Amino acid sequence: MEITPTEIQNIRFLKVSGRIDSSNAPDAEEKLRGYAEGGDGPVIIDGSELTYISSGGLRVLLTIEKGLAKEDRHIILCSLRPDVEKIFRLTGFSSIFSIHPSIDAAMAYLQG
Repeated sequence: MEITPTEIQNIRFLKVSGRIDSSNAPDAEEKLRGYAEGGDGPVIIDGSELTYISSGGLRVLLTIEKGLAKEDRHIILCSLRPDVEKIFRLTGFSSIFSIHPSIDAAMAYLQG
């Protein structure tokens, strides 16, 4: 798992590559939380290179989302691979997170 942060127009983008599963969930949570906290606005996670997410990975995202929601901030997911997006749909997490087909679509969503 690799996380690459960038910031555009006060919006944090995190490109997540590889797998998030029980073996690396604690490390993923520490890194994602570190990048997400201390900023303003939403955190957009680009999942175009995320190949797999387990229940442990979903828990990580949910935990971070709950913390951000207290500040009226949220995680927005975009560019998920079809098999990864299917995991979000099957688990009901697609109703918790805003999921968009591309970074441009996520940005358009934010601009209203």
